[in-house]
Amino acid sequence: MAATAAPVGVRDTLQTRVLQAQAANQPFLETFSLILQDELDRRRSRVIERRYQQSGLDEKLTLAEFDWTFNPRLPRQTCFQLHTLTFIAAGENALLVGEAGTGKSYIAKVIDYQAILQSHKF
Repeated sequence: MAATAAPVGVRDTLQTRVLQAQAANQPFLETFSLILQDELDRRRSRVIERRYQQSGLDEKLTLAEFDWTFNPRLPRQTCFQLHTLTFIAAGENALLVGEAGTGKSYIAKVIDYQAILQSHKF
């Protein structure tokens, strides 16, 4: 019977986790749990990156980076509410309406990227 190779995420962090465990005299199950979490984190990151690539977005934008002084009339509370993506869970749509250059595209990209991070498929 041939041995199965460890997943890439496990191989990448195994030596470091073992050294950490030895240095801290960490119990096996705690170390094993951390190694498995490393693998799960790596897989989640790969899924998010794949979905981002498929999305066609050209930037990973967030509301934290948005310059709210650019358009003080932009409804900040509404933007943050849309960012929660509760409208998706409710099966509703969001429509961003306004004049050119008011920040609609930026907010739409923020919402799209947040949906990717929360594993929504479109």
